[in-house]
Amino acid sequence: MGENDVRTIEEMEVDVLEKVDTSITILPAKIQRFIHLYTTGQYTLVQLAELLEIHPNTCGNWLRQKEVKAIIFDMQESTHEMVGIQLKALSTKATAKLSRLVDSPIDGVALSAVKDILDRSGHKPKQQIQVDKTITTFEQKLKHIIDDVIEVEYYDSEDSE
Repeated sequence: MGENDVRTIEEMEVDVLEKVDTSITILPAKIQRFIHLYTTGQYTLVQLAELLEIHPNTCGNWLRQKEVKAIIFDMQESTHEMVGIQLKALSTKATAKLSRLVDSPIDGVALSAVKDILDRSGHKPKQQIQVDKTITTFEQKLKHIIDDVIEVEYYDSEDSE
């Protein structure tokens, strides 16, 4: 990532935190802590209730509050946006690295890079698996068995004569 990319991401994080901090400070401290823990995605509601020493139903009630929903939505949306920016910056770096790997003196590395580039640019070879399967019904199997038995009995009766 370039220096400008890092500064943009950091500025965005500051903006997000300021926005969230402004809206979250109107809530009681326990709900603020709940929101921060909840948005990490590391805890279930039962675990959050234990950590905050509250009843699990309280967590559910808090999640239904308009203000809490709005703050969580803003935090998740901002995080998603920041991650997108970071991934775009990394994709440029990854493309440059892949471009350098194409010229690798090691044939296996160069081949792998070429395949990745072709696959990602829409030139991936079609992969097909063809399965030929004949389905035999129970009736067909039974008829086959009966026909075999009749043939065996027919041959046995000719042999005995």
